[in-house]
Amino acid sequence: MTQAESQSRLSRGFLATEVAGPQEKGLARLVIAISLLGFVAAVPLVRIRLPELPAFLSAYEAALLTTDLITAVLLFSQYSRLRSWALLLLASGYLFDAMMIVPHALSFPGVFSDTGLLGAGPQTTAWLYMLWHLGFPLFVLGFALMARTEADTMTANPTRAVAGAVFAVSLLVAALTLLATVGHDLLPVVMTGGNYSLNVTKGFAPAIWLVTAIVLAVLYWRSVPTLLELWIMVVLVAWLLDVAFAAVFGANRYDFGFYSGRLYGLVAASFVLITLLVEATRLYGRLGGALALAERRNADLAQSREEFAHAQRFETIGQLVAGVAHDFNNVLTVVSGGLDMVLRDPAIGEKNQHSLEASLRVARRGERLTEQLLSFASRRELRPEILNANDVISQLEPLIAKAAGENLRVKTSLSAVIWPARFDRTQFETALLNLVSNARDAMNGTGELTIETANATLGADTFPDTLPGDYLVAKVTDTGPGMPAEVAAHAFDPFFTTKPAAKGTGLGLSQVHGFARRARGQAAIDSTPGTGTTIAIYLPRSAAQAAPPREPFALAPIQASSGGERVLVVEDNPDVLDVAVSGLAELGYRVRTASDAQAALNLLREDAGIDVLFSDVVMPGGMNGAQLAVEAQRIRPGLKVLLTSGYGASALRREHGLADNVEVLNKPYRPEELASKLRRAIGEKR
Repeated sequence: MTQAESQSRLSRGFLATEVAGPQEKGLARLVIAISLLGFVAAVPLVRIRLPELPAFLSAYEAALLTTDLITAVLLFSQYSRLRSWALLLLASGYLFDAMMIVPHALSFPGVFSDTGLLGAGPQTTAWLYMLWHLGFPLFVLGFALMARTEADTMTANPTRAVAGAVFAVSLLVAALTLLATVGHDLLPVVMTGGNYSLNVTKGFAPAIWLVTAIVLAVLYWRSVPTLLELWIMVVLVAWLLDVAFAAVFGANRYDFGFYSGRLYGLVAASFVLITLLVEATRLYGRLGGALALAERRNADLAQSREEFAHAQRFETIGQLVAGVAHDFNNVLTVVSGGLDMVLRDPAIGEKNQHSLEASLRVARRGERLTEQLLSFASRRELRPEILNANDVISQLEPLIAKAAGENLRVKTSLSAVIWPARFDRTQFETALLNLVSNARDAMNGTGELTIETANATLGADTFPDTLPGDYLVAKVTDTGPGMPAEVAAHAFDPFFTTKPAAKGTGLGLSQVHGFARRARGQAAIDSTPGTGTTIAIYLPRSAAQAAPPREPFALAPIQASSGGERVLVVEDNPDVLDVAVSGLAELGYRVRTASDAQAALNLLREDAGIDVLFSDVVMPGGMNGAQLAVEAQRIRPGLKVLLTSGYGASALRREHGLADNVEVLNKPYRPEELASKLRRAIGEKR
């Protein structure tokens, strides 16, 4: 932000900068009209003699002094914020007005002494009055000429400028006081006894009146006055009437005009003060609102920081989980691959076959667990397939029981006839486990939880952003305390949680909702405080039939090599390398090996007979598999490439620069998957 923009933003809402609107102008006209009506009504009475009340003069001037000083202080304060020469002149004018009251009151006969103090003569008070009433309009004239000009804004130190203004005004008042006291005999006679009609006949009072009128005209011709300029015009109108009462139409002390003029002067001094106080009240109101807004924003910022910290912890955990899952996939690749190859040997006995099949089932269950871990860490791409939700839930029951805990009763109510749906198995399993964990926490680990499936047909108005039609429904119902409507409305929001800070991330239900929406379905909450909560996942019915569940140890037929292609296997893990080499040899491929990218490139340069590059993606040595594939195809145009990794393709593209057209085989892989992917990669390149 530039200095000019900062100054402009700082000046908003001040009396000296805010443009007067129709309402303010109407109020000012009303005040002027009332003042003029009072003046017209009182003019015939100005020379009526009234009792001499010196106490009135002291009270009036004390009130006027207080009013002018407060106004000066407020205007100096505005100057210090806006750095305006015009405001400094106007504040100095009010300070001059206040300071001139002191010698005028001290020298006035009959107030503090019969002849007045300060060495006053018979002309002193009259001349102080005229100098006082001439000086203030001249300060206002300086304000009017300087305001809103290019020379108005200053960059001087405001404290020094205010101190300099106070010093200059003090010197001016002292000089004028000396002129009216010590230099009394040098001044023309304007006072005889209590009569000051010589002011008019000699032209002094009309001159003051004319100067004030000129200043008023200068302000009036401003096309768009500010609020301060508007009320200064009202002040000058009252000032004109004050001078007219006390010095033009009036002729003697203590007549009606004498008293009326001073009352008008006091009223005139009050207009700007009242407006400044109203403005101060308004600014304090704005400040209160700003502080309240700042508190709300601070609270939001604190919450955002907490959510960001949650997200950072969640990301850190995700990276750790992804790393563990990736390494575990290497282990499972060796275990599953070895078991698969042994089970394909017809020479194994029946007893050994049962043991190996049990081991393979456990290994395949481990594969499913690593998929869930990678899905949690966002390192796994979606793999939607046509599935029967009942089969998925039945296979997931052991994990559901562990997630629910020992004291939670879990029931299943699976529909006998359920429509198939196309969804990602791992994401669906993760969503169910999230719902079970959420229900367990809501019931503090005790109660009853029901998992059910059903078929449902949604109408056009069931969910505003979901297509009507047939849907598979999976529901999880708990007997917990339920949710108020305002909590249920935000339950699917990311990071929203009613749990203590260390108890939850607020991401469980958002994953459920995200999974349902990515599957072109919907997630819904039905909750009543005191009766429990039901969360339903709606997934669109598939026209195709779900494939029957395959036993995890079932061995699929393998598509062997048709031409005895030569494959370069690049893998830094020696155990995984051995499994890959054995599997490829069984498939009829001729194999060469390398433990890193540089060794692989050297082999490609030496051996022109290599047909396929089969490489791990995440490798040490500064070059990953994706980079190796690019460099290898630069050296050997037309080389077929198949990459493998414990991470999903989407994560590899995001984090390792994997090209979109490169085939990826996910670890742990089965021999039939390796064979199929190899034939696909070779076939697509032909």
